[in-house]
Amino acid sequence: MADRAPRLDRVDVLDALRARLADVGYTTERLEASLGGGRISFSAADLAVHERRLEPGEPFAALVRLFLLGAPLEPDEAETAFGPVDVGALTDSGWLEQADGGVRATLKLVPHGDLLIASDREAEGPTGSGWVAGIHPPSVTLAKLTVRRQVVRALDVGTGNGIQALLASRQADSVVATDVNPRALTLAALNARLNGATNIELREGSYFDPAEGERFGLVTCNPPYVISPETRYAYRDSGLPGDTVSRQVVEHAPAMLSEGGFAHILISWAHSNDDRWGTLEDWVAGRGCDSWLLYFGSDDPVTYSAEWLKPVGREDPERFRDQLATWLEYLADLGIEAIAHGAVILRRRAGERNWTRKDSVSLDRLEQASEHILRVFDTQDYLESLDDDRELLDATLALVEGHRLEQTAVFRDGRAELRSTVLSLDEGLAFRIGLDEHAAELVPRLDGRRPLRTVLARRASELELGSGDAERFVAAALPPVRRLLELGLLVRTAA
Repeated sequence: MADRAPRLDRVDVLDALRARLADVGYTTERLEASLGGGRISFSAADLAVHERRLEPGEPFAALVRLFLLGAPLEPDEAETAFGPVDVGALTDSGWLEQADGGVRATLKLVPHGDLLIASDREAEGPTGSGWVAGIHPPSVTLAKLTVRRQVVRALDVGTGNGIQALLASRQADSVVATDVNPRALTLAALNARLNGATNIELREGSYFDPAEGERFGLVTCNPPYVISPETRYAYRDSGLPGDTVSRQVVEHAPAMLSEGGFAHILISWAHSNDDRWGTLEDWVAGRGCDSWLLYFGSDDPVTYSAEWLKPVGREDPERFRDQLATWLEYLADLGIEAIAHGAVILRRRAGERNWTRKDSVSLDRLEQASEHILRVFDTQDYLESLDDDRELLDATLALVEGHRLEQTAVFRDGRAELRSTVLSLDEGLAFRIGLDEHAAELVPRLDGRRPLRTVLARRASELELGSGDAERFVAAALPPVRRLLELGLLVRTAA
């Protein structure tokens, strides 16, 4: 890892570099197309494959090799790649360093949407305690889970390279970003300047401390939630036992929220094999917030430890075995049977009885979920206000746009027999739910024009049900309708 970051006072160099990257089409879409699509990995073998996919002598390919793959460029290659940008000025300002008779980038520089994000290189994994990670799957997950509505002030805790603060800067008048790692703040400042964000204030300190006593309409936090015996890396290890850091962040976040404000926090928590939620509900109880707890999945201690120790395994298999034993002993001493990863979404709503709900989410299907999350919070408020589910009968309901109804049939004796029906979303949290035959017939009739009572009465009439059977039919329909509302697949409309 380079000890220095590019100098922020060389704005002319930064602007010229940004313009050059735009000129050669240094975009997420082109990177993915050029390198085979999917997530770009950085093992030695993968780097060799990526190199083979790039067209020799082309400026875009050279800049990908330099800024993404961490390969050096020969002097003539660099001159061609940077075109009108002075390579000497890039070296003097700290973007490049001399290496193997040519130049090498001091940082990784990756496009993310219309942003450019600088971070430390990761070809060999973390290289020091202050190492600053790039855009990884957790940071993308947090960005997708964040509500995007206009607020006066936003807070990003543990900002790292600053990606969450940059995204928040587009919806907030001002953003405060904190980190205990000085190098992270240096790179976050660089990224703010690189992307023209002028409303981000960077503060050094632990978690919420630099903003204590202040209130925000949006809080995001991707803490060092790894349950680890180590304190080696600021981005990963909190130094606190077990899942303490996740619990403390969740417990503290409500105090930072203004009324109606949202907090979005990625977490890990320990749990027993027969209760995947563990004590998570206790973390949010009595804190003046409505709480949505999201579960992404769990790992056993061996799988969990081995995954986080992968960089060690690539470098030194013997040290990997020793560290694996240390991690497993640590987890066993804490009595940890399994480790879950997920998120907590909080909304400040003081003075009333708050609700808590729990759902499982497939990260493979997750898309930008702001509208979906706001819809779910609004609907949950409505459901909590009902004294009895029969009050749903007065609601006028409709399927949301972007839903998908999938049916599977089996042909037998010349006839098609319906075997299963699945209703799913193609947006947001992309929930999927199986429907029985009655629910499958019902949901297409929910068109937002008639109360549920009328829709069910007409369906009961079509089935020629007597009064007693019709009542039982209505009662059986209410639980699936409620669940579809809870998941954001149905919405209330004005008839």
